[in-house]
Amino acid sequence: MHIHSSSCYSRDYEKSEFFDALTGGDLDVVAVTDHNSVDVKLLSELQGVLAKENKTLIGGVELNVKLHPDTIKQYNLTLGKGSKGEYFHAIVWFSMEDAGAMAQVVTHLFEKRLLAEKGAPSDGKPAIQPQSPKSFSKMTEGKAIFLEEFQKEAAAIPHFFIPHENKDRSLSSYLPNNCQANLDYKDRLFYYSHAMAVEGGSKSRKSISTGMAEELETTVAALFFSDAKTTEEIGSRFTWIDFDGDLESLLLAISDPESRIKTSDEYPELPQTNTGSFLESVSFNTYVSGAVDNSRPITLNFSPGYNGIVGSRGSGKSMLACLLANKGVDTYSRFVDADSVKFKMQDGVPTSNRPKCLYLGQGELEEIYRSGKYEQIPFLDEHISPLKEKARKGSEEAADELKTWLNLGERLLKAFCTKYPNGPLRINHLDAAVPSGITIEGPSLPARDAPQITKAKNSLNVIDDKLRAASEAIGSIKFNASYPEDNTLFEALEVETRAIQNDMEAVIKRIGRFSDGLGKVDPSWFSRREELVSLFSETLNTANNASGSTTLAQYQKQTKDATAFLYDLLSLRISLKHVDEEAQAAYERMHKPIDPVPLQNGDEPIEISLFYEDDSTYDDKRANLLGASSSKDLQALAEAFLRQADRRRMHKLFDGRKFISYSSRDLGSHYEKYFELAKTTICDAGSLKTQIKIAEKPIDDMSPGTKAQALLKLFLNDSVASGRWAYVVIDQPEDNLDVATIKDFLVDRLKQLKLNVQFFVVSHSAPVIVNGDARTVIVCNNDNNGISYVPGPLNESPIKQSIADVLDGGERYLKMRLNKYNFQVGDHS
Repeated sequence: MHIHSSSCYSRDYEKSEFFDALTGGDLDVVAVTDHNSVDVKLLSELQGVLAKENKTLIGGVELNVKLHPDTIKQYNLTLGKGSKGEYFHAIVWFSMEDAGAMAQVVTHLFEKRLLAEKGAPSDGKPAIQPQSPKSFSKMTEGKAIFLEEFQKEAAAIPHFFIPHENKDRSLSSYLPNNCQANLDYKDRLFYYSHAMAVEGGSKSRKSISTGMAEELETTVAALFFSDAKTTEEIGSRFTWIDFDGDLESLLLAISDPESRIKTSDEYPELPQTNTGSFLESVSFNTYVSGAVDNSRPITLNFSPGYNGIVGSRGSGKSMLACLLANKGVDTYSRFVDADSVKFKMQDGVPTSNRPKCLYLGQGELEEIYRSGKYEQIPFLDEHISPLKEKARKGSEEAADELKTWLNLGERLLKAFCTKYPNGPLRINHLDAAVPSGITIEGPSLPARDAPQITKAKNSLNVIDDKLRAASEAIGSIKFNASYPEDNTLFEALEVETRAIQNDMEAVIKRIGRFSDGLGKVDPSWFSRREELVSLFSETLNTANNASGSTTLAQYQKQTKDATAFLYDLLSLRISLKHVDEEAQAAYERMHKPIDPVPLQNGDEPIEISLFYEDDSTYDDKRANLLGASSSKDLQALAEAFLRQADRRRMHKLFDGRKFISYSSRDLGSHYEKYFELAKTTICDAGSLKTQIKIAEKPIDDMSPGTKAQALLKLFLNDSVASGRWAYVVIDQPEDNLDVATIKDFLVDRLKQLKLNVQFFVVSHSAPVIVNGDARTVIVCNNDNNGISYVPGPLNESPIKQSIADVLDGGERYLKMRLNKYNFQVGDHS
């Protein structure tokens, strides 16, 4: 916007070359600023050519300017040495409608200057013959007009006055900064003349004065242009200005240069980084007078940067925010057709699918700091969620390990009970003396005599029976001879047979007598001897049982078994102690706070840490399962084994409330219940709590106002502009914020972030909308015909009036910023 045309004496290219360079270049807005001359004819022709390319032309001129001696004397100014103190260069911009009027002012002042040098009277007819614009420009080379005269004659023409800085013929070379009077004068010059800037890049504003920023709290707009010597250089250096291409819109940009003006020496690429991906428009149908069968279509176009949403209470501000965020739209079903909402991204097509957006509802910050759910803030969530995941994983691993140890403890106790099903082994045998172990060998005792009598008698009875049978058998033997020659033989045989029979009968009688005699033997004959022998044997056995080797062996076995039991019991106790220690270590790892994560939010150090809300120790959790009379550790379970014979005493070792239905159950049931409860209570880490510290102070300890401010700063972290969201919707962020926070943080933060992400901000606060520099303002209305919306820039008269009407302090803040427009409430001209 600082380009010399072919009509300037300092350039030797042709008009056609100049026009081609502008139409074929990337510049959207051009200002032709020839030296001390305004070629109205060329500007008019160029305006038409550029319009065909959708480019805008602003009128301009580069003046040689100096201060009147009276001014120098009045303010005690010191001029630069040598040629530097002759004059300085300044660019003047004006609208094309005022090009003719500005040309007359410039021509008149330089003719006056030229005539004065020739000594001709300035009030007479011009002594200078008509010249071509280029020739006239050449005539003014090295000549300067008074700033005071230009300000007077051009006062009726809206224009910008932009001195050179950080380059040849700069204002600060003309009025050096080593003189305080010069600095004070330049401060007044720029502070009270709002349509002023400096040209020379971002460094140029430093050459004016630090007083502007430090004392007057204002920033001079710094511009940067190519000032091309050749057509090839046109557009090589330029300024990004967020405005609509007209002078009034340019005034709005210059009134807030930090927000709307960037120079190519610092920003070679477009500062507004999201122009290829932002919500271009949204369309929907509202119901007229609340009648669902009578709807009105609405389409709202938005800026890629900051869009402010204003209106009185109940005008539909929050409804629009909810539509944009697709949050709670059903609550506005009487006013809008939710199914009609269509979103259109830049160069896209309307769709019902809402682009990804970040939403901060009204009062949501208050809810966040009340609930402590800080992960609802994206910047914190980026760090809290991984921390929680890390904590969850570590806690689950520790919980699994804790369960493993508890399972081991349960198995140890069950195995011990299986090995000793009858309970503990007693050692009361140790109360008696230890047996000697000596055994007396008894003699071989003779057999008893008395049984021989009975045995003999029984045998005789058997013999008697058999002899009688034999006698009968032999009595049946008869010898009768049938032949004479056999008589002698048979008689002899008969005699012998009868003799035998007689002998046998005699034996039978004898046996009878003997048997009768045996029956008459007195048993007492033998009993005394037998009693003595029996007494001897019993006496010997009693002695051996009391101290003999068998008793000693039994004693030793009992002792060995008792020793093994006690050893096993000791091993069990040691193992349970180890299980307890390992379980406690696993529990502590399960509840271990995550190492704090240090972060930076702008200039403020942030620290995020996680800890478990349940601060109960392992001992506390375990003790809750055991009775008051127990040892409060796993040793109580070993003690329960020893008490199992008395179930009442055993039951008292466990917590009466949790084991209330187990009073009559056995030890195994108590063990199962204990470990069941332990695995559900001790192994449960509970919920994690997030602690946020800002500058070493926990947010939870801050006052509500300070906490809201801190959370808003975290919400508006740089991560908001990471590209994750197409746009951000914030509903009344000024709630719970003091004026200083709005002024010193919120306003500036919106200006910074809007270059990278689209914002929609609903607000009742004038500083948020006006000082925050909303590029587009959507005014919301709700009348008898229903809800309606009117979008427009800040500098539009209807928008200005609405801001003054509905925003808190709207008129005052508009005047503070827009007096550059000579703004008056009610002025719609």
